[in-house]
Amino acid sequence: MIAVNVWTANIAKNLCSSKKILLYFAFYPTLPYLRSVKRFVFILLTSILVLSAYGQRDMYRYSLDFTLGARHFVDTIPIEFVNNQLYVNVYTQGRKYRFCIDTGSSQGIAYRNGSMPYGEILGRVQSRDANNRIDTIHAVRFPDFRLGHLHIRGYSGSLLHQYNKQAPYDAIIGFDLFNKGLYAKIDTRAGYMVLTDMKEVFAEERGYVMRYHLERFVPHIKVSPFPKCEDDALFDTGSRRLYVMNKGRMQTWADEQPDFTTQIEGSGMDTRVFGAHGAGRSGAAYYLWLDDIEMGGYHFSDYHTTTTLGNSRVGGELLHYGSLVINSKKKRLIFQPYDGTKQAIVNNEQKSIAFSDAGGRVVVTMVWQGGKHYSAGFRSGQVLTAINDYRIDSWSDFQRFRFIDGMQYTFTVYDPNGGIHQIISER
Repeated sequence: MIAVNVWTANIAKNLCSSKKILLYFAFYPTLPYLRSVKRFVFILLTSILVLSAYGQRDMYRYSLDFTLGARHFVDTIPIEFVNNQLYVNVYTQGRKYRFCIDTGSSQGIAYRNGSMPYGEILGRVQSRDANNRIDTIHAVRFPDFRLGHLHIRGYSGSLLHQYNKQAPYDAIIGFDLFNKGLYAKIDTRAGYMVLTDMKEVFAEERGYVMRYHLERFVPHIKVSPFPKCEDDALFDTGSRRLYVMNKGRMQTWADEQPDFTTQIEGSGMDTRVFGAHGAGRSGAAYYLWLDDIEMGGYHFSDYHTTTTLGNSRVGGELLHYGSLVINSKKKRLIFQPYDGTKQAIVNNEQKSIAFSDAGGRVVVTMVWQGGKHYSAGFRSGQVLTAINDYRIDSWSDFQRFRFIDGMQYTFTVYDPNGGIHQIISER
């Protein structure tokens, strides 16, 4: 039996080489028990190889094989910029749909519970969301659609469940639109996006250059939120805020540079990051007041933000301050401030509480321990069920409620750790 164990162990050690596997079976053992062991191992290996081949055949790989229906074109496409997110209208099957342009998504996203129809299932794909959660999901073909004057055929994307049923869009266009080799200029103040496949169209554009590199087919840029601190941030127009910082990087900088702690206002609990595959894990979060954020030589000062459990991100709020040229060939973004200055003083207010839509429920997802809402009794994870005598059964109920600045309200919340409470506080 020792000889048998050594023999089978050697087979296991060399599973990665199909040639070596065949060599083991070229010599037929004469002993009966070796013959039976060999038969068992042969059946096992054959099953593994067949299942592996079937699984690989069913996997869909990232693809740019969609067509645009035009060459040597320049198209000016109307856009909407609402709550720091980009939207375009597309037309398919005789209807108009609203798509979100999300540079943080490598490809499009359709929703199985959404209003836009989708076509054939292309296979399975491994998807990673903003929380770095990985799930195996289906990839589907979009119906042919018109964007501006472009007729896009064969576009594909992930098929997900839409957790926020009140989302103001029907589907997502990802960064694959630009990875296709297109150039773009996005001007939210003028309300248009110029899209072209000709490099000379934007050859004379000037501004603050932010070079990007692709990770998992989405762009990452360098950001300096503090002297001698360089962050690798995802450029993600699907995220609303100008900049959020990964908590792990913040903790590293705080350990290496004691002066960095002057940028920390306070701490709280964070469950706010909702990715494509649902809510992320909860954990401690920090409220930051950054003196200066530098991107490509341009500076944003006096900015309140928070850490996140997901990737550091530069979001759609950047487009509030200037237009942006995307050069996919040279992998660079050119930021052009609307006011022509070298610095924007943001001076935004720090939010001491955040609510999010978690599967239809309104959940307290972040509370600053040094803020008024924490003192009033709010805690991360509480579910809001009523405001005064108005029942809150869904996110849309919460959105419809009209708050008045400075007024006190009675919030009824369900605390998973302690039953039902009533909290008197301002919004």
